[in-house]
Amino acid sequence: MSYEPPFQITADISTLSLEIAEMVGRLSPASDLSASPSLHRELRIKTIHSSLAIEQNTLTEDQVTDIIDGKRVLGPRNEIREVENAKRAYDLLESLDPLSIDDLLFAHGVMMEGFGQDAGRWRMKNAGVYDGDRLIHAGTPAAYVPEVMTDLFAWIKGTEVHPLIASCVFHYEFEFVHPFSDGNGRTGRLWHTLMLSHWRAVLAWLPVESMIHERQADYYAALNASNTQGSSTLFVGFMLEVIRDAMLPYCTPAAGLDSLRDRILNSLGRNPHATLPVIAKETGTSLRTVERTLATLKAEGALERVGSARKGFWKVKQNNSEH
Repeated sequence: MSYEPPFQITADISTLSLEIAEMVGRLSPASDLSASPSLHRELRIKTIHSSLAIEQNTLTEDQVTDIIDGKRVLGPRNEIREVENAKRAYDLLESLDPLSIDDLLFAHGVMMEGFGQDAGRWRMKNAGVYDGDRLIHAGTPAAYVPEVMTDLFAWIKGTEVHPLIASCVFHYEFEFVHPFSDGNGRTGRLWHTLMLSHWRAVLAWLPVESMIHERQADYYAALNASNTQGSSTLFVGFMLEVIRDAMLPYCTPAAGLDSLRDRILNSLGRNPHATLPVIAKETGTSLRTVERTLATLKAEGALERVGSARKGFWKVKQNNSEH
């Protein structure tokens, strides 16, 4: 019987997937995220810095930039080597196949070159994730790693689950198995980006790792919560939020009255007492998106909440005057 990772596609997961797909669909071929070499370079540097910072690399983003530019940097030699290796690994994205175990092993070999004798090979000893001296997760026993990873790749190849969701499930399963003696985190995040880029090429540049770094405690909390539940559902929801939020700065809203902001303002202009579920239903978006957009509108002075959360109402403003 083929392996099926345990997870559920909840209403929130479906909504987030749809929201991300719509955001990607609004990106024009000429958008900065799609076509700007300077932005691509900036985001790749941020990605490498963030992914390594999560692993306790202490080099600054400026130092990472200098290393990538071939300049001499004063710092721990092993940390400089980590940056050089990560740069080479991310440069391989276009040539790697996310469905190939051999390519995963090759990418790990590049990422971890010079750090032990088993770079590019499954670990031969049992391993776990520690918080100081405390074991917080024991990886799959080493003897079973090749079989489990083969089953996971077979699932990825055959699944009909949406690629956005499947990539998040793979990310969790990879970290759960912990297939390498070192470099699991950075390699898993690299592979997640690779999977996203094969769904939509522009996502190769999306700074998902930077968003994970900003929410590092929540990232590990989501992993641990999913471990406890025996299902990746919570982690998938968290990662979809990360992907969605990473998209926000680069996704131009639809123009005119089709923009979500205008639709929300028009809705509240007609019904100042509308609740969040009512606004979400009328505008065809998620509660989280409505909450985030309302907060932005309030901060910009375009919207004001009068009275309590339960009995108050919304006051729509225009040019900082009442509408």
